[in-house]
Amino acid sequence: RHTWLRRVTFDLTGLPPVPEEIAAFVNDPSALARERVVDRLLDSVAFGEKWARHWLDLVGYADQLGTVNDVPAPHAWRYRDYVIRAFNTDRPFDQFIRQQVAGDLLPAESPEARQDALTATGFLLLGEIHIVTSDKLQLRADIVDHQIQKVGAAFLGQTLGCVRCHDHKFDPI
Repeated sequence: RHTWLRRVTFDLTGLPPVPEEIAAFVNDPSALARERVVDRLLDSVAFGEKWARHWLDLVGYADQLGTVNDVPAPHAWRYRDYVIRAFNTDRPFDQFIRQQVAGDLLPAESPEARQDALTATGFLLLGEIHIVTSDKLQLRADIVDHQIQKVGAAFLGQTLGCVRCHDHKFDPI
């Protein structure tokens, strides 16, 4: 029982069980003991923190924009917390996608929901973008290219880097 508890706790939260949790589970003879442990772990903040890391790695989350000029992104944490909340509230994946790609265009039932959807669009900007440049037209093209590549990699599982230079009118994606 101790080994199972340790494995499931690491798998769901990335953390080891504390001694009190181990003692409570080992001494619980109930047939529902495992189910209660899993429910408790799924309801913990640590669950969202662990699983959000995978998404944040995929989309290039950092507290700065790009790596060339190290421009701080002082509000990037808002996007990080949005992703953690999405995992912890079991947000439907289709809603999760829509909010990140077009959260600024979606209707909202409350000011809080509107803010959440706007924060989700941080997905489109975070990552390897070089925003310190004098050529603003080039910067705009680079940002659009970055967004296309992120959407392709995150949601389609494929690279779309070729679309910057090529127009494949007859090749379906």
